[in-house]
Amino acid sequence: MARKQSPKSNSASIFLFILILLVIGGCLAYNAVKKQQQSATPLDQTPDLISDDRLIFGGIPRPVPNAGTETQFTLYKNKGYIVGYSESRRDPLWSAYRVFHTDHPNHLPRPASFTTDDRTQARVRESDFTRSGYDRGHMAPNEAIMEDYGHDAQLETFYLSNICPQAPELNRHVWERLEADERKYADTVEELWVIDGPIFADLNGGQTPRLASGIAVPSAFFKILIDEEGHPGGKPRIFSVIMPQDVKGTELPQEFLSTVTEIQKETHLDFFWKLDPATQAELENNKWKMW
Repeated sequence: MARKQSPKSNSASIFLFILILLVIGGCLAYNAVKKQQQSATPLDQTPDLISDDRLIFGGIPRPVPNAGTETQFTLYKNKGYIVGYSESRRDPLWSAYRVFHTDHPNHLPRPASFTTDDRTQARVRESDFTRSGYDRGHMAPNEAIMEDYGHDAQLETFYLSNICPQAPELNRHVWERLEADERKYADTVEELWVIDGPIFADLNGGQTPRLASGIAVPSAFFKILIDEEGHPGGKPRIFSVIMPQDVKGTELPQEFLSTVTEIQKETHLDFFWKLDPATQAELENNKWKMW
């Protein structure tokens, strides 16, 4: 006659069976993760960031060799633009976006306030600019992003990770004039790629002041507009400027023409490094007026 197992013995067997299943499951999960890690692409080669042909042209800007820690940035991708943000300066170092023609642009009210970007460590607040004498200057523009990408993308341009201290005469006049030109040219040539950002004096022997909140104040700003197929034969052409903070406000953008090579020297950033060397050299060493 078979001996009947006790409830205690049954419980032990069930526990052992569950334990074996957990061990096997853990081994399978470990092997899957290990395999995924081995096939993962390093961050600086991730196609979604480096080859995103909907937001950036010619590759994510990167610090030139031996540029120092002040040119290091964290990459944040938004719906309508990509930004390289400096935690130490509490400023974006660059923003990149695409403006394109649309027959039905969005028309939405301007948001009432700016937003702390909780992805950053700096956690800059809107009040950090109060009574500083500087405007909260957009790098990726509110209006163009709103018209092309819609409400949620517009709100993201008000992240303070997209904002630099700008003199009112620059922000409200010359810079704004160029932002309006971006839309006009995009409507003419179908699309424009844009990269812009601040220039800091300390990178080239000067001093960079800071607001009471610790935000670094740029001495100037750059903007690069790229028409990808603007030249005969489908070659890209470029319009680039360096605008100082001390403008009068009456100037036209073309009064500040610069080469990309000059911008790279001032920012210690390398642009368009994914292009073939001949195209890159032509873009970076020539000055084109507004087309």
